[in-house]
Amino acid sequence: MAETYPKRTSYWLDSTPATNYPELSNDLDVDVAVIGAGIVGLTTALLLKRAGRSVAVVEARRIAAQVTGHTTAKLTSLHGLIYAHLIENLGEHRARLYAESNQAAIGVVETIARQLGVDCDFERKAAYTVTASKEQVPAMVAEAEAAKRLALPASFVTETTLPFPVAGAVRFDHQAQFHPRKYLLAIAAALNEGGGAVFEGTRVLDVVEGAPCEVKTHKGKIRAKDVVIATNIPILDRGGFFARAFPRRHLVLGIRVPPEQVPEGMFLGIGEPSFSIRVQPTEAGPLLIVSGQGFRTGHADTEAKLRELQSFVHSRFEVRSVDYLWGNQDYDAVDRVPYVGPLTPFSKHIYTATGFNAWGLSNGTVAATIISDELLGNHNRWAETYRTQRLELKTGGAKWLRENLHVGEMWLRDKFHTGKKRAIDELAPGEADVISHREKKMAVYRDDEGNIHCVSLVCTHMGCTVRWNKLEKSWDCPCHGSRFDVDGAVLSGPAVEDLERFSG
Repeated sequence: MAETYPKRTSYWLDSTPATNYPELSNDLDVDVAVIGAGIVGLTTALLLKRAGRSVAVVEARRIAAQVTGHTTAKLTSLHGLIYAHLIENLGEHRARLYAESNQAAIGVVETIARQLGVDCDFERKAAYTVTASKEQVPAMVAEAEAAKRLALPASFVTETTLPFPVAGAVRFDHQAQFHPRKYLLAIAAALNEGGGAVFEGTRVLDVVEGAPCEVKTHKGKIRAKDVVIATNIPILDRGGFFARAFPRRHLVLGIRVPPEQVPEGMFLGIGEPSFSIRVQPTEAGPLLIVSGQGFRTGHADTEAKLRELQSFVHSRFEVRSVDYLWGNQDYDAVDRVPYVGPLTPFSKHIYTATGFNAWGLSNGTVAATIISDELLGNHNRWAETYRTQRLELKTGGAKWLRENLHVGEMWLRDKFHTGKKRAIDELAPGEADVISHREKKMAVYRDDEGNIHCVSLVCTHMGCTVRWNKLEKSWDCPCHGSRFDVDGAVLSGPAVEDLERFSG
């Protein structure tokens, strides 16, 4: 299905101004250094600054332009069919704390937006988990009952405002949606007032824990009593999170449809097909933000995944235009609960948060409250549920073993892949391949202008072999989700070093 996409970027980035915070230019001393300027990092920094701590936020690229800048922007405690699962596997007490914390996160965002006086399109909406399958209706009913037991605003319904039928749905009332980048740009501005410090284009290479801790960047050092690593997946491997949280990408379309087909609410479809839908008000009218089924980074034919998403939207809606196309990446914790807290069992001054299972706006806000409370010496009743040093074998042991065996199998298999015996000159414009050249295996791409880009196949994180992502024109690591552009520059971690470059 041939379509053109006027804007290959997220709506959130396109509808807000580019930022221009300075790079770190000299060594710095602060109370807390925060690495990563998404919703976790910036919210944590704001809460700490309000409590009187001096804070520096460092971002390798641009603030609110990575995961948070590419989200579908649902702020809700409705996370698919999770509460019956949590009650059965973690017990009702911990399930209640998970529900309570995510419900509270909606109010935290609403309060901060009001305090900052930012118009971030915050709206209270109902959220739905829907299915087209009658066989899944009993699970929907059970989920609604489980959520009500946990004091969530849940009900089971058989009708929604979607312009296509559903067999059943779980509805949560009084949830929210907002413009995450408008919100986070306001937080960044508040952090920079009166001595705050936000730095862009500053990649952290290492953190040495001590008294104080030392954050090493390619631009200088930051000394801090405490460090918060808020980088989607931690850039430090000491906690082993790369083996406990697994990367998943999904594609997103921004489409225009007739007014009578614009639904009211936010929707998550489970089963086949899996999808997410919400409506964003814009000057040009309602924009439907639709994402498709997630897929393991580095494993899927991304163009085929786009065709699946195109097929879904055209079969359910009268699509007048497709205005946006973008992708995003999340990490799934093995037991479906994020990891929030100390980086390792021995860490006293380095904290992290990861594994948000595609619900980073609510869970990320929860993480910010937990970490800021920990650093301020305040008790947080949710912290134990999210603690980093746990391995729930009953809930996630089988997945943990399966995923890590798969990573090991890929690592070994790819090491014996010899690369294609073809000349670099044989590559057509827009084509990429693994080529053996001058006794080296190289990842080679010829751009549309005919220029050749040659980089190493070996991911700088743990040595896995990267794979070509044709749709997004990147080299993606299928093991732990690091991504690199055609010239080998890191797009997202856990890798912090670029791929080696070769001459063609």
